[in-house]
Amino acid sequence: MTLDICVILDAGRPVGPGERRFLAALADDPRLSVAGVFTAPGADPLLPAILRGALAVETRAFPAPDTAPPLARTPEPIPPDGLPTCDVIVDFAGSAPEAAPVHGIWRLSSFTPEAAITEARLRAPVTEVVLSVENGGAARPIASARYDTKFLATRNAAYAREKSVQLLHRELARLAGTNTLPAPITPPDALTPPRSSHLPDYIGAVGRELAMRAWRKVQAKRGQRPGMFFLRLGHGTLADLDPATGTDLIPDGNTYWADPFLFEDSGETYLFYEDFDFATGRGHLSVGRLDGDGMVPLGPVMVQPHHLSYPFVFRWGDEILMIPETHQAERIEVWRATEFPLKWELASTALEGVKAVDSVVFERAGAWWLMTNICRDSFGDFGTELHLYRIDDPLLGGATAHPLNPVVIDATIARGGGRVFEHEGRLLRASQDNSHGIYGYGLNLMEITALSDTDYGERRLRYLSPEALDGVMGLHHMDAAGGRTVIDLRRTFTGLHRSGRGKHQHAAAQENHHEDEPDRRRLGNGEAEPDFPAQ
Repeated sequence: MTLDICVILDAGRPVGPGERRFLAALADDPRLSVAGVFTAPGADPLLPAILRGALAVETRAFPAPDTAPPLARTPEPIPPDGLPTCDVIVDFAGSAPEAAPVHGIWRLSSFTPEAAITEARLRAPVTEVVLSVENGGAARPIASARYDTKFLATRNAAYAREKSVQLLHRELARLAGTNTLPAPITPPDALTPPRSSHLPDYIGAVGRELAMRAWRKVQAKRGQRPGMFFLRLGHGTLADLDPATGTDLIPDGNTYWADPFLFEDSGETYLFYEDFDFATGRGHLSVGRLDGDGMVPLGPVMVQPHHLSYPFVFRWGDEILMIPETHQAERIEVWRATEFPLKWELASTALEGVKAVDSVVFERAGAWWLMTNICRDSFGDFGTELHLYRIDDPLLGGATAHPLNPVVIDATIARGGGRVFEHEGRLLRASQDNSHGIYGYGLNLMEITALSDTDYGERRLRYLSPEALDGVMGLHHMDAAGGRTVIDLRRTFTGLHRSGRGKHQHAAAQENHHEDEPDRRRLGNGEAEPDFPAQ
């Protein structure tokens, strides 16, 4: 079915990038039709005048980026005789007139005047946005999304607004496919509204953050680079990976290693990884051969004028293929090994014109799928939305977008952190936790519980946190093969021992299992199972 949608914009402020992106998405989606675009006075602000003034100053001093397309349709005031007949009213103003569309009035919490401010003040790990539907005078929440919190309140608000329209679009697409509203969800606990008394603490916190960022730049010029990645090689499987033990692989010089993938061939185990050079500001791909508890570097695998990372290597029949991250080339590329492991040739491309990262392919029940993270915002964020495509084969032919893309909208679980693999009939994927203001704060092992042309669902089985790891601020990527594991970590300082091929042991890690996690995200109706499989 096709849904007719009336969109109401806030007459008191310019049309933001989120609203413009949403209207552009509606125009491109045959499942949705725009019955009209109107303006109405915005909801009364609840913020004290002194806070509104301070935030206005912050907006001028630190304007949020805006790369959204221009508004293609001029809005008009609501006609005296009311809105035209439609199935859904999407209200960005928060003051839609009384109306009774078939499927209610839809509102995002990110478009309230006070949205996302308290999260920035409190340095909350995530900012949660709720989508609610009002029908018959009562509003019920039907979906939510979580975003990494920006430290500036105005940028956090702008970020949440622009990003959350993807949640709105997805749920409208779901409604068009089912003609049924989702069941209500439990909303997050309400936060304390911003008050005038909060302003001094907030100003102090912003000042400290700006000073710390300036100091990090000074450290970088001195050759000290907090937050750099390094690899840790261990034994076992992803089910029992201990990120606190193993051999640290840290390159000398002004570089770092990240995004490791293990691959077995002819009785040897190879380690592919991103080799980032601070001098050029770009990464290339390198490979080494495991030797005991260390690695023998074999040299570069692929060097391009643009950045390369995430060398996802896999076998398809008699061929060895690689899908590196090539988002600066604005396409996904598949490479074929001609002389493994060092020589490769371009085999195919897909999603031309799209910036996509951390792409993996996998087969399930005879069907091939592509998972990737795509940026569709002005902030350059790839860490919050997971996109799914049906493909003909690993060469990415016939890529068809899943109707519920993005199938996951959650900074704590969406971005890929390794391969998708099957074990004992269960489909698992590694993913990143990009919360706490840190890219690669933690790692998840997710179980895909539903996968079809109309549905997707997953739950978290295992979570790895940096909290008990000495000198580590984040865990970013993991893989396993041949009884070996590898993980990349982010260090808080540059004083880690350079162990090379020698062992450097750490204390036991903190590990959290989420076997019946209440906040797992599911787009279908499956239930989580309480057991965790051994890999």
